Amino acid sequence: MARPTKEGLDYFPLDVDIDQDDKIALIEATHGLEGFGIIIKLLMKIYDNSYFYKWGEKEQLLFSRRVNVNINRVNDIINDCVKWGIFSKRLYEQKESNDYL
Repeated sequence: MARPTKEGLDYFPLDVDIDQDDKIALIEATHGLEGFGIIIKLLMKIYDNSYFYKWGEKEQLLFSRRVNVNINRVNDIINDCVKWGIFSKRLYEQKESNDYL
């Protein structure tokens, strides 16, 4: 009997010096620890789903509610993550990608 196909990861490595990465430091400089926390929470969602996370209206509202941060603030942080190269600008802007991070 075959094992069911697993989607996502059970864990992902997080470097102990992730905050020393210039991309992360730029988010922290602009958004403080809230920005850092949002990045980590988004990585958790992304890797739980495999390597992408659908970022439609429903997902934005639920994510914002779960992290208790205003949806506009979350989207500002994500836009800066795209701007500084933490998330792929090409994938984020592709219409065919259905708003994936």
